[in-house]
Amino acid sequence: MGADQVLQIEMVLPNAYHVKFGPTEWEDASENGFIVPRTTVVSGVCRSNPDEQDEEKWIWGECPEDFDIDFGDLWYAVRGGGGGSWGV
Repeated sequence: MGADQVLQIEMVLPNAYHVKFGPTEWEDASENGFIVPRTTVVSGVCRSNPDEQDEEKWIWGECPEDFDIDFGDLWYAVRGGGGGSWGV
């Protein structure tokens, strides 16, 4: 069990930001008949050195203040919740 559970997604967004994101907080959902926890918070980071080709030298950290991306909405879209303006 759990082999099909996505833990983190890495992608390059249309605004050229390279991001990693995934669930960072969960709650028990067994009362509702689910056997896996329900995601309550999704967080992400941005790559600050996009010109670096060597993956071992990539630097991940907080996204810029003007980033304006909701990782929760993006998580929902890539997991099949409708692409909306994300086009996924």
